[in-house]
Parts: sequence; C-alpha cells; structure tokens
Amino acid sequence: MQQETGQLSKRPASRQPVKIPSKLHVYFILFSLAFAAIVLVGFSRTFFIPVALGTFSKPLVVHIHGALFFAWTVLLISQSVLAATKRLRAHRKVGLIAGWLVLPMLALGTIVAARDTINDFRAGQGDAAVASFYGELADLAMFGILAGAAMLLRNKPDFHKRWVLLGSLGLIGAAVGRIPEVAAYDLYIFLGLIASVAVYDLLSRRSIHVATAIGASILLTLELSQDLVGNTRIWLRFAHYMLGV
Repeated sequence: MQQETGQLSKRPASRQPVKIPSKLHVYFILFSLAFAAIVLVGFSRTFFIPVALGTFSKPLVVHIHGALFFAWTVLLISQSVLAATKRLRAHRKVGLIAGWLVLPMLALGTIVAARDTINDFRAGQGDAAVASFYGELADLAMFGILAGAAMLLRNKPDFHKRWVLLGSLGLIGAAVGRIPEVAAYDLYIFLGLIASVAVYDLLSRRSIHVATAIGASILLTLELSQDLVGNTRIWLRFAHYMLGV
C-alpha cells in the first residue's frame, strides 16, 4: 500500500487551464460594440435611414441581405454579453441561430455584390468595378472561412470565440468604405482590430493563441490578395465571363 501511495505521489499533477481575469471578458463586448458602431455609421446613409424613411427602393434580395448582415451584428453583441455574464446555456442556444446565418449571408452577399458590380460596370466604371468585385468576394471568403470554422468548433471555446471576432472583420470593409471621414484609413482600422485580438491574448495568456495566428494569417492573405489578383487579366477575363459584362 505504501509503494502504491508513493507511486501515485510521483505522478505529475494535471495541468490546470489558464484562468482569464474576469475583467478581460469585457473585451469581447467592446469589440462587438465597436464593430456595430462602424456598421451602423457606415450603412446609415445607404440602408438604415432610407429603410426607416421608407425610401429604400432596392430589390427584395438586397433587403434580405441587409437584414441578415444586421442580424449578425446584433447576435455578435448579444453573444458577447451572454458569454461575459456566464449565461452559457443561453449563449449556446442563440449560437445555433448564428450558425444558420453563415451560408445564407455568403450566398446573398455574393448575389448582391455581383448585382452591384454589373450596375457599376454599366454605369461607366468599367474594369475598376470588376476588379473591386474580387475584393468583395475576398471579404466574404474571410467571413465564410473563419465564421464557418467557428461554428464547427463550438466545442472548443478558445478557437470559437476568436474566429467569430476575426471572421466578422470580413464584413467591416464595406462599412468603413462608406464613411468618408475614415475610408482612407480602412486598412489601419482592419489591422488595428486584428491586433486587438492579439493584445487580448497577451493580457489573458501571455502568448498569441494559435487560433489568433491562423485567423490573422487568413485575413491578411485575403486582404493582400485583393490588389494582386483583382487587377490581373486572368481575374478580369474570368469575372467578365461570370458576370456577363
């Protein structure tokens, strides 16, 4: 019995998970509020105010597209609040709704982007509009890859919560571009929000989480590809064929 006790005492203690200071949970709320503020300001003139005044005269698909993307913004805030206040059961239930939004958002986002590109091309913007279409698809890819992966890894909170935030950044470019005062700083805003996730990692665990590193790599690769690919002959020919312009 003594030998067994001695052997047991030599076993290494199980590694305890890193405990995140409760005050750091507010970061996710602040991130979601900043995201929502950018979305509301960016689309206020072209969507929210016209809808409120009854002057928004776009096709139904654009209405649904706007409603779904706004719903994601609302869910981002509510989910961050529920998680920060430890209401995890409600967080999981609401998360099921968010999971079902990803594919419709990608589909309608692509349809609306294609429609706008065709209209801009015919309005005289030419290949500039076609090149920008690649950027819109790249933004949707950022969202689809990371938000989709976050939904699949709901049972791994460390990956899930980081990829939800980072994936949402794929949706922010269109909003920033519609704010004249800050549109020229869109890349800096994008990089700053990515960096904020890394800062959270350093404060909460003293190292960059692998989920943050992977997510940031995907975002930066797709962001940098926009100028490299969007203006190439290969892309322009393919997009002309795909859009029929």
